[in-house]
This record gives sequence, structure tokens and C-alpha cells, in this order.
Amino acid sequence: MRSGGPIYLAAQRRLRDYIREHDLPAGARLPSEADLAAELGVSRLSLREATRSLQTLGVIEARHGNGLFVSEFSFKPIIEQLPYGLAGTGTAVVEVLTAREAMEAGLMPAVARAGLDAELQRCADIAREMTERDERGEDSRELDEEFHRTLYSGLGNPLVDNLIDLFWRLFGELSREVGGRMLAPAPNRGLVHARIIDALTAGDELLAVQRMREHFDDLRKRVAALDLTDDRREP
Repeated sequence: MRSGGPIYLAAQRRLRDYIREHDLPAGARLPSEADLAAELGVSRLSLREATRSLQTLGVIEARHGNGLFVSEFSFKPIIEQLPYGLAGTGTAVVEVLTAREAMEAGLMPAVARAGLDAELQRCADIAREMTERDERGEDSRELDEEFHRTLYSGLGNPLVDNLIDLFWRLFGELSREVGGRMLAPAPNRGLVHARIIDALTAGDELLAVQRMREHFDDLRKRVAALDLTDDRREP
């Protein structure tokens, strides 16, 4: 490791601590480089290295001509730095689906109890539009994504919102890594989603969990049809 490594890492830790200790919200502007280096007790060169790395991690952002600002939390940097060893395997796609199912099915009781009338109505409308598009032979994948984002948005839980975003983006990245192959369209996609909303609207938590699991069972079957496990075989 080069001699500047530990100093750069120390500067990174101190900058993180500075943001926490000053309770700086997303969008807050950081002091100038000179003032911040003096405040943290590090050289401007070490601070510059630290800020570059934290920009890559999505902790802070540089706005041209305006300085450095605290970033909104996002999983996007994690996805962008996704190791190729994970991204290139079909197994990873199945693992992401398993993790996503555990979270979404587990959230069904919270959604059922939260009284999310507006969100559930919007999801019902989306499911109906998905059915109409399916009948016309049109693509409804973006509606599928909107459905799942909308379903949990009313919980007011930023971590859940970010995890939903992470799963959708990660699944997209993994799909591209395995050759951009697309899932076969579900012939009853709108109906499957409508059943989830019917159960939630009725306040039946157990049925809502069951309907969500049925949705993922169907999704797993379509992923299996892609035969992604063959990607590492010799041609």
C-alpha cells in the first residue's frame, strides 16, 4: 500500500464523521476545500482524494462551480460497482429474486394495515392497464415496476423505497450481464397483480402474502426458462 493510503482513508472517515456530527441533511453544502481540510486536520491533497472516493460511493456530490454537497441516499453506486463475478452468473438473478420476494411478501401485512387507499387504488388502475396492454400484445414491464414502487410508497419508509429501487435496478443489471435476454411475458400479468390488490383491499394479510408469493413463483418459472445456469459452460 502506498504511504498516502492511510492518510486518505483517515480523511475519508473524518469527512463522514463531520457530516454525521453536524447532522447535515441531503443537499447541505460543505465548507470550501481549504476550510474543510483545516477543520478535519488533513492536507488538501488527502481531502481531495477522500472527496473523490466519497463521490464514487454516492455520499457527496460535486456541483460544478458551486462546491461539494451531501448526497441523497441511493443504492445506485452499489449497483454501478457490482462485481463482475456476481453480475455474470444466472444464479445471482435467482438470488436477487429470492431476496426481493422475502421483503415484498414480508411487507404485505404492513401494507394491509396502513390504510393506503390512494396507493391501492393506483395499483388497481395499473393492474387493469397491464391487462389491457397484455390483451393488445403490448409491453407492460414499466407498469410492473410502477406497481411495485407504488405499492410500498405509502408506508413512508425511505429504506424500503431504496431497497425496492435497488432490486429493480440490480435485476436489470444482472439481466444485461447474462446477455440481455428478456423474460417471456406473463399471459396473466395484470390478473396476478390485481389479485394482490384485492387481498390487500379486503384486509386479508395471509391471502395477500400468498398472492405475492404466487407472483414470485410465476416469475421464478419464467427466469428458469431462460436457462441462465448455462452461461458459464464452454461453447
